[in-house]
Amino acid sequence: MSTAPAGVNLAALLDRADGFARAGDPKAAMSFYQSALQLARSSAHFDARTADRLRAAQQFIQQRAAEFQQGLGAAVAGSAPADGQARTRLSHSLDMLEGSRTIYPQQPLVFHYPYLAQRQFFEREEFDWVPEIEAATPAIREELLALLEDGADFRPYVEDEPNRPQRPFHHLNNDPSWSALYLWRDSLLVPEIAERCPRTIEALGKVPLSNIGRRTPSALFSRLEPGAHIPPHNGMLNCRLICHLPLIVPAGCWLRVGNETREWEEAKMLIFDDSIEHEARNPTGELRIILLFDVWRPEITEPERQAISAIFDAIDNFQTLPEA
Repeated sequence: MSTAPAGVNLAALLDRADGFARAGDPKAAMSFYQSALQLARSSAHFDARTADRLRAAQQFIQQRAAEFQQGLGAAVAGSAPADGQARTRLSHSLDMLEGSRTIYPQQPLVFHYPYLAQRQFFEREEFDWVPEIEAATPAIREELLALLEDGADFRPYVEDEPNRPQRPFHHLNNDPSWSALYLWRDSLLVPEIAERCPRTIEALGKVPLSNIGRRTPSALFSRLEPGAHIPPHNGMLNCRLICHLPLIVPAGCWLRVGNETREWEEAKMLIFDDSIEHEARNPTGELRIILLFDVWRPEITEPERQAISAIFDAIDNFQTLPEA
């Protein structure tokens, strides 16, 4: 079977598109123009007339796309919700429909708990415990500064384990540019740090910290050196939320979760689902330190929490069967 030359096919697509444009069917015209432009990418050379037609096709698509976006905005202008979260959902849905905002799903590395809402950030106002821990920020910061003055031993957040293969976590394995000082680690209080931070421990005692097997509670001071970048990655679980209480935060430091980026502000919590791709950067010449801890997702019931914790107990208690 013979194949028509690419130029003939391209001209045919452009002719069809022009015909629909003249007939007042811009949607059909855009479809054929887009097909023509896609085909044109596989060809290196065009005659002058074809090149002009392709430029006109691109302009037609851009103009119609702008009109479409304006039409979408006008369609919802009279029904914008008063609730801030609802407005964000509606606005982001239009961005995704237009292709200007990417959809990022939950993709936990270890354990996926199904049918939870796909939310990147949760708002501070949704949690009744937030005002109290935010009010404790000056006391927590004072204890942190005392630790820094005494040369507290921050360790790289990603450390290799001697009895496990090296984790391919970008370039951050054993890298001190992102480091941690733990108050709780692997569900256990770290006494030598906790006794230096009684007001921090007291404040965290009023937070519904997650309790997942021997993995959590987990609470730490997270330190990001000047210029440091934490590359895009996903967390282990989607049944908990990560909480950041900013303590030392020069202006311009940011956290991206999915398709939304926010800057840390001192004493204002950021709460997010870390099973969605996220990254962070300290583009400044100063140190950034937050208090990091995790809580259960609020929609997970107490029986579910107990079951999830039991699952991780079983995982952590697993031992290789002896050889027969």
